[in-house]
Amino acid sequence: MTAQILIVDDEKDLAYFLKEALRLRFPDIDVDLAYSGEEALSRLAVHLYDLIIADYRMPGFSGLDLIKGVRYLDPRTSIILMTAYGSEELWEEAKGLGVIHYFSKPFEIDEVLSAVSQLLPSTK
Repeated sequence: MTAQILIVDDEKDLAYFLKEALRLRFPDIDVDLAYSGEEALSRLAVHLYDLIIADYRMPGFSGLDLIKGVRYLDPRTSIILMTAYGSEELWEEAKGLGVIHYFSKPFEIDEVLSAVSQLLPSTK
């Protein structure tokens, strides 16, 4: 079965960069993009994902609001949170919502690819 990933970030260039990096490293996965928390939740209402990589600070829904919605729709979905506005308090709150990895922007793409590899056994 093909792994399904959703990248959620209002920075379109970054979202596209992540998508392409993931597709190059893991050619057998499907990667979708959403540019807001609201768009991501509408996609999640009709399609389940194995992994969501979400930005914390976006217009409208924050990344944490999105994670709460994801947990309601499918508590098994793995989540990676990324932010340029990180703090220990944010990381603690994110962990409490089941976030597995947390990356501060700017991040090393190899760290993200490694985390994806760990979270999705089908990518190994």
